Amino acid sequence: MRLVLAIVLGLLPAAGDDDAHADDCEAIAVWRDGKRDGSVCRADAAARGLAVLDLRDDWVPSILAAAPDGTGPEYRTTYLALAQERFADAGVDGALAARDRYLELFGIVPSLGVMRARLGDDARHRCHEAIDDAALAAAPGRIAEELPQIAAARLARARTLRAALEHDRARRKLPDLAALAAAGAYYRRALELLAILEAHPAAVRTVQGHLACDGLFDAPPLEAAYTWQTSLAVQRFQRGALILPTGILDAETREAIALGSRERDVRTALRVLRERVVAATGLLEDGTASAGPGTVLGRALEPAGTWRARGHAPLADAAPDLVSATTEAAARALGWRDAASVRASLDRLAAAEGTSRVVAVALPALPAYHGPAMQLSVDIDRGGASRRPALIVYTVSSDRRIPLARWPTTVGGWQLEQSNGLAMRWKESPAGPRIWRDLYVGPSWLPPSTTPDRELVRTDGGRYVLARELLGPSYRAAFGLVAFVHLVEEHTRGGVVTWDQGIRTHGTGNLASIANGASHGCHRLLGLHVVRLAGFVIAHREHVQHGDTRTYYRSVVRHGGSFPVAIDSLGYRIELVSPIPVEVLHGPAQR
Repeated sequence: MRLVLAIVLGLLPAAGDDDAHADDCEAIAVWRDGKRDGSVCRADAAARGLAVLDLRDDWVPSILAAAPDGTGPEYRTTYLALAQERFADAGVDGALAARDRYLELFGIVPSLGVMRARLGDDARHRCHEAIDDAALAAAPGRIAEELPQIAAARLARARTLRAALEHDRARRKLPDLAALAAAGAYYRRALELLAILEAHPAAVRTVQGHLACDGLFDAPPLEAAYTWQTSLAVQRFQRGALILPTGILDAETREAIALGSRERDVRTALRVLRERVVAATGLLEDGTASAGPGTVLGRALEPAGTWRARGHAPLADAAPDLVSATTEAAARALGWRDAASVRASLDRLAAAEGTSRVVAVALPALPAYHGPAMQLSVDIDRGGASRRPALIVYTVSSDRRIPLARWPTTVGGWQLEQSNGLAMRWKESPAGPRIWRDLYVGPSWLPPSTTPDRELVRTDGGRYVLARELLGPSYRAAFGLVAFVHLVEEHTRGGVVTWDQGIRTHGTGNLASIANGASHGCHRLLGLHVVRLAGFVIAHREHVQHGDTRTYYRSVVRHGGSFPVAIDSLGYRIELVSPIPVEVLHGPAQR
């Protein structure tokens, strides 16, 4: 049994094609191995096992899509502008995105039009290809940001040592430094030290060249010095390669650079295709609960640090990676193999006219347990000293509890709070049973009175401004693009009462917090994971879209100025008719 997936690509069959049998038939082409193989009417799609994957540039995840009455989350307009890199049309988020550059980790995947432009930017690719990457292989294990004076001293030490050795070589009338090394142990050790001292700036110089090809510098870097200018640009590069942005030039980042710009663009295009496949099929099974994600066309689409919950072994009876296998089937049907074939496919898409841009491809069958009313549950493992907190999504089939996905999350930590002065306080993530009944798209965060005002401002052009993006809706918001509300159920004589402790499972604008596991007690996920999870939930659970939830929040932030705050919506509320049970597991404290 094969599932046929209808993919919006802009490749329409000619009029009167063999399978286009009705005057009102909206015919879409069937594609196999990159070639047209007949057509099918869209109206017949469901009866013939077809699903629809939208690859138009105005695609949004299902949680942002319009309801049948045309209403929907207001953030949809901003999402589209960001996905299409029309940053000037995205308001405050556009200004931030112009600096962040790559937004996948926040949950915003680029449009296929953007990917076509990247793959077609031959000048950029030639710039990368002209750089010799040999220095990357000899680089130290980790290169971190350092102060300009320290970087200058490092460079001066290498220059001074080389000058001294060249002086001695010339004095001894030797042909090169290798001959000088043979002159004695002193010179041999000195040349070994020189190689170490010069490996660092050589690697930095190479990386700076690649960063410049992509236009990732805000300010001109100090050549061969790993100062803030280069660290900030590396963070941008890391986001584009789906690496948690630390700004540290580590082995994972060097490997991503060495792949080459065309190959990195292919992997990004495959991730774009993956999210369309996930949305169309309702898959969540990405291998993270078992042995890890597989490859797509022989390529790992993201590094392990993005999805692995450190210290966790594969779960028993976990679902295998169905997402990668299904994405690969779609890619092969479209003829995607390498940069040239992906670029040619996207060129055909751009040349198509109209809105009926559909092809059909055969994909692997979905698991038997998939359906519109799946039995779902969630465990949040609070981790321990050597084990990261993790969120695990389960379904039940034939009395089997099947782990579908497991992603790193957060469960609290030490945080600075305002209460009779500033103090560090431990913010706990309470254990015990909870439910997810409500989720908010484009959620707002209402800062509690204990939030220090200095955490609600940022500098812009040398002056303080309100960090409005933190409050939402924004991909940089404290709650990210989606927030699931944790409700406590209490059984009383009058029935079941639910109450809210203020705990959420949500995305985050602070990607570093996923790397270090810190939060104010909530369970943070990468935006790409929480957006995918929310789409999966509404695809498999009956729900009601209530729309904007009004609120009235007024405050004034006083730090570096006086900034009034007004929040009138909590976000776009979706209610699950049958809530999902969540168990926050008891475990060792994270202190």
